[in-house]
Amino acid sequence: MGKSKTFEILKQNGIWGALEHIIDKKAHKGGIYALLQRLMMAQILRKLDSAHSNEMILFCKKHHIYTTNPTFLKYFAKEYDNIKLWLASQSFLEKYANHPYPPLLNPDTLDYEQISPQIAWELNIPLPPYYQFLYFGSHATGNTGLENLIQRCGGLSYYQGDVDDRAKAAYITLFTLIMEHTDLQDYFSYIALRNYIPHNKKENGEKLCALIPNTPSIYLVRDPISALKSACSLTPCREVYVEMKKLVNPEDLLHFLQNRGKGDKEDLRIAETDTFAHLMEYFIKDIYYCFHDTQLWDFLINFKESIILDMAEIVGDRAFETIHTLTKQLHFPPPKPEDKEIFAMGISEYQTILPLTLEFKSHNQVIAITLMDRVFCMDKRKYIFDYNSQRCSSYHKQALEENANYKDITFSLFGQTCFYDRIILCIHSKDWAILFENENLLGLVKKRLLEIIPLLEKQKEMKNAKKLTEKDILEYLKSHKDLCLEAKVVFEKHLTFLASVRPDIIESWKYYQEFLAMCEEMS
Repeated sequence: MGKSKTFEILKQNGIWGALEHIIDKKAHKGGIYALLQRLMMAQILRKLDSAHSNEMILFCKKHHIYTTNPTFLKYFAKEYDNIKLWLASQSFLEKYANHPYPPLLNPDTLDYEQISPQIAWELNIPLPPYYQFLYFGSHATGNTGLENLIQRCGGLSYYQGDVDDRAKAAYITLFTLIMEHTDLQDYFSYIALRNYIPHNKKENGEKLCALIPNTPSIYLVRDPISALKSACSLTPCREVYVEMKKLVNPEDLLHFLQNRGKGDKEDLRIAETDTFAHLMEYFIKDIYYCFHDTQLWDFLINFKESIILDMAEIVGDRAFETIHTLTKQLHFPPPKPEDKEIFAMGISEYQTILPLTLEFKSHNQVIAITLMDRVFCMDKRKYIFDYNSQRCSSYHKQALEENANYKDITFSLFGQTCFYDRIILCIHSKDWAILFENENLLGLVKKRLLEIIPLLEKQKEMKNAKKLTEKDILEYLKSHKDLCLEAKVVFEKHLTFLASVRPDIIESWKYYQEFLAMCEEMS
């Protein structure tokens, strides 16, 4: 079990450092923690600059800066004169006088290389402007599909991920990702903002969004009933690793895959509490993940308009042309003509099955072969370890470099480009020679793969046959009146912004219109 952050700080900085961390962490609760935070901050500032400490303390109070972090306070004391000059300048008054979180240093002249994201957050510095556009909206609206299409054009997504629901942590994640990749030559980057962090003393989601500078943006929308269906069905694409020596019968492999999904009518469980009823109620009532578009847009105060996409525009044959149009609007490389077929493929066909890595041993040599859905193979990026790793971690470069070492060996092994139009076989370059120079191992690998691949297709068909549908969602809501009427309130608030700019999209949603008619009958 890993040690806590407080324990690590205690080891590095002693009792005082650990106390500062605890107080900063709990100050949002008010009371004694908030009082101690202010007293300790004042004491540190007096030690740093006794002559100006009272002035700086009053300044921090005015701008709601409360922290005991000595690194930030040293930086603040050093830059205090520059901060005062900037706030008194005509440029500041013209641009930021009415901004709820005005930058306390000029972002146009600031060297982002020389400021830490932790300090930048306290000084209300906008995120570094080294990315191309913002992509925002709720989960379960086709995000994975759209991002995969953009990635095939060379896009690199900066995603805040699950960071304890805290805006500051999300800001630091995004800031770090942007600055780590300013020298990328072959890719363009964008921010993906899909989680809604509320605005309160602890989370402060309003500040996070207010520190995202104005850029072009994409807003992806979807029929709420279809989104609810997907939310209850989504399964993260996580790799399964199987040691073949332990797999006596190929049929045993299906047991590794049987319970990876949570979107089956017969087995709606990923944990004891995650029944269909629990999931329905959770996703309707908790707007952190879903149904928060208007709330998120209201926080994005620097944005005045957005490119609005209905999910129907990125599905099937329409996807290729939609991305072509986006490339002209957002100025990124167009998709390759040879990718048109892949653009039309559904993204979730093998979502609960692949990627699957099989380990083979021969004497003292070990190799691993990963079975993948070729829809996820983008230029030299294979993302063998985790299809989503590049979106929610800070090691984009590492992933790009590592996955460039993988080869597609489907044709080399079997003389065909893929199985069932989708399944391909990948191997790390270091294992290539081992496999093709060992005839016994090569024969074993080919034999086992030909046994296993049909089973994966069988598993996919079984899963697809049991998938939830929009009709299932509507029938459940019809039989649970209170939840149905609560969902109506949530959906209407969620869609307020879209209704003001594109009511035609809402009117085109078949299942949502059926839902509204059902609610009318209930009333």
